[in-house]
Amino acid sequence: MRFAACCRPGMTMSQFALRWILMFDAVSCAIPGGKRAGQVAENCAAAELPALTEEGMSAIRKIHGQRIHGLVHHRS
Repeated sequence: MRFAACCRPGMTMSQFALRWILMFDAVSCAIPGGKRAGQVAENCAAAELPALTEEGMSAIRKIHGQRIHGLVHHRS
């Protein structure tokens, strides 16, 4: 499975990533960059999207565990 499969129809990967990070109570804001006005508008719209479902968050955790965790959490 890939992260794109977790996106709702019509949600961009940028919006998905921003919506995901905003799901964490420890995150009070996200400051994404954008080169064009359309990118900025798209990023801002992510805050108004519905929260990701527990099923979606679980799928993200599974992908992270299988494909990412070992690459970035390798301290001994």
